[in-house]
Amino acid sequence: MDHEKGLISREIFSDPEIYKLELDRIFGRAWLFMCHESQIPNPGDFFQTYLGEARVLVTRTKSGTVEVLLNTCAHRANTICKADSGNASSFMCTYHGWTYNLEGKLVGVPGDKELYGSSVDREQFSLRKAAQVGSYRGFVFATLDPTAPPLTEFLGPQGRYIIDKFANLGDMQVTPGIIKHRMRCNWKVAVENDEDYYHPGITHASYLDALGSSFNEANEAFWSQEGSVVLGEYGHVGDTQAGYDHSSIFPQMTLLTSSLQILEIRHPKGPQEIENWYFCFENKNATEEERLAARMNQVRRVGPAGLVEQDDGENFELSTQGSAVTAVRDAPLHYGQGLGQGEIVHDEELGFPVLRSKYTTEAYVRWSRRAWADWMEADSWSALQENHARLGEV
Repeated sequence: MDHEKGLISREIFSDPEIYKLELDRIFGRAWLFMCHESQIPNPGDFFQTYLGEARVLVTRTKSGTVEVLLNTCAHRANTICKADSGNASSFMCTYHGWTYNLEGKLVGVPGDKELYGSSVDREQFSLRKAAQVGSYRGFVFATLDPTAPPLTEFLGPQGRYIIDKFANLGDMQVTPGIIKHRMRCNWKVAVENDEDYYHPGITHASYLDALGSSFNEANEAFWSQEGSVVLGEYGHVGDTQAGYDHSSIFPQMTLLTSSLQILEIRHPKGPQEIENWYFCFENKNATEEERLAARMNQVRRVGPAGLVEQDDGENFELSTQGSAVTAVRDAPLHYGQGLGQGEIVHDEELGFPVLRSKYTTEAYVRWSRRAWADWMEADSWSALQENHARLGEV
């Protein structure tokens, strides 16, 4: 990687060994989004998701606390819950019947006395848990690393600002049903597109045409606007643009704070595959007509017959395939748009430094890739905290 020239190696999007290290040093240490509190409001409610590639259950316990349990039985490693979400008093493995409560404690072993002589240590063989669980503005996060800093520190003022913008849209709740589909692409390719204002006029030309907009009108809307580009510690990126605001919490969560009101998660499934999850939100206090209009808008974009994400998906897959071609493996990718342009200033209203520039700039992805390198080079959270890029220093 050459940060000064905006050049990125193709290998980071396809190499299996790099991907394995990402699972350890990024997905094994970062605070990752689990669910929204509106999805688990009552004791016994649960939601199944992933920490990296690890399947987990987010549970609301009888006391009202939230736990994140590794969804793998301590007996033979089978999944203890196959449902995506629901309400339960306990979870029983369907292989041999070992049973766990909402806190993950082993509470039932068939034949414990007759077959094991009551020798199973129930504390030792309870479910593994996320090392830490936290919530900010109703958004639940977890990390596998016990040495990770508190969630609010990980988010920093920039990450909190990104979530605040979304949460401030109203009394937000997740519409039941998560839209899911897979793509044969690297997770970073998908995430970096979320702040790419360079592609809409080309990639989504047919969609814009259906809306009565032209290529030139789209480019005028995106390319000419200037404002504050938000570049937060540990890789969070966003902007202050109104109407078309895509902002990301590192490593794989994107919030669309516009009329869409969508949260995107890119779950890694290997170096060249992801599973996209789309959480569609609505304001509890909106009228039924307004909620229906929001749902239709969301489905038109990311639903099974959506008009936008399918365009993006083709680009993601072809770009990932191109990054793995041996003949051009040594040819770097160009991320130099806006390089050397703009000015870093302290925004008094926001309370942190921002980059004043055009919104259509690759500063977003250059910052994300720089943060990615920080995560990959650090062998511990303490090392990462000591050595990572800060906007005022670059």
